[in-house]
Amino acid sequence: MAAFTVLVLKIAFLAILWLFIVLIAAVVNSDMVGRRQKRHRGTPPAPLPAGETTPSAPPPAAPKPHKRGKREPWVLAMDSGLHAGDRLQLVPEVRIGRSEACELVLDDDYVSSMHAQLSHQGDGTWVLKDLGSTNGTFVNSQRITDPTVVGTQDVIRIGNVQMRLET
Repeated sequence: MAAFTVLVLKIAFLAILWLFIVLIAAVVNSDMVGRRQKRHRGTPPAPLPAGETTPSAPPPAAPKPHKRGKREPWVLAMDSGLHAGDRLQLVPEVRIGRSEACELVLDDDYVSSMHAQLSHQGDGTWVLKDLGSTNGTFVNSQRITDPTVVGTQDVIRIGNVQMRLET
């Protein structure tokens, strides 16, 4: 009976050890390749149950194109890292990370595949959002967890790279 118990414990230990190894491999893979994100744009709406019709509502008005003000930042100045000294022209939505799918690719070991997103708002402001990065996104040396409005006076740090908005 004791030999059987020892055998069961050995098998259980090996199973737990392999489970641990598989979990480590999954974490390393998600860090190297990136997390899969659900895409909400372009997905068709769910069909209505039989007999129901859509309510007749007017179509939403098309958003007015935003005209850039003279003092509105549209340039991202890189202060450190491989791109130090560069000034990058911004588009309305910039994903920042190591992945080639990002608009701004940072080759830094402390930057996640999809690290952060910088988005232009209709009122002329820029909002920085951390995309669940491992090492965090910082504005003025403060780690942000919620979308944060950034301006020309703010220093943004992603990994070891510092950057700022310019007009």
